[in-house]
Amino acid sequence: MKKQLILRSAAIAASLLAMSFTSFATDTTEWNFRSYSGNDFGTGNSTSSYGNTLNFSSSSNSLSVTAWADTNEISGPDTVESATAANNYYGLLNYNRNSDGHTVDNSGDTDMLLFSFDDLVSITGINIGYYSNDSDISIAAFDDLPTLQGQSWESVASTASFSASFANIGNGWSSLDTESTEAQYWVVGAYNSSFGGASGAGAGWSDNLKIAGLSTVAGSAPDPKPPTDVAEPSSLAVLASFGLFAVWRRRKTA
Repeated sequence: MKKQLILRSAAIAASLLAMSFTSFATDTTEWNFRSYSGNDFGTGNSTSSYGNTLNFSSSSNSLSVTAWADTNEISGPDTVESATAANNYYGLLNYNRNSDGHTVDNSGDTDMLLFSFDDLVSITGINIGYYSNDSDISIAAFDDLPTLQGQSWESVASTASFSASFANIGNGWSSLDTESTEAQYWVVGAYNSSFGGASGAGAGWSDNLKIAGLSTVAGSAPDPKPPTDVAEPSSLAVLASFGLFAVWRRRKTA
């Protein structure tokens, strides 16, 4: 009887081990960008600090946020310049060089935020803490750190590995169908036609947003092992659990 209990406990432990590997493989983080102390421009920064950086961290990743807008008025497409990133109770803000407000918006100039993660992630959701008029967004992923300064949004979009727009996001959390895309660098902001259209996006009112959060799923880490037929840990745990269960059943019916 004692041996049966030991075998059954071992089988359960192996199954739990397999579940833990599965859970680790789908590690999800909900980033909170709200500040509860008024407008926060990061340590040592002010509204005149174009090109400043806001930093955030989780238990498994770190993130820096910078602000950008096509405020360089030239003939042809206006080109992108650094702006000031900030956050308040409602989320992330963008103070661009034309001082057209502090939301992430496309009223005259198009504001975007660059999210630079330490590791690969998929962005699966966005939390809008505030919007006025309309709430269309655009999003793009990049394999390498994109060059934004002096570029047009069209030229930036041409280097993206993925881009899409989403209409009428509204307040609160919304899912984004980008889970199959993994990247270390993401650009997110008010609707930008250079990053692709969406049914209903870009029509009517201008979009004015404050981004309170993102949900991300950890990307696939490169496999450091040589190409062998060694089973993955989760597979070994599952096989072990079945083997121990079979032994336990055989002893029980003997």
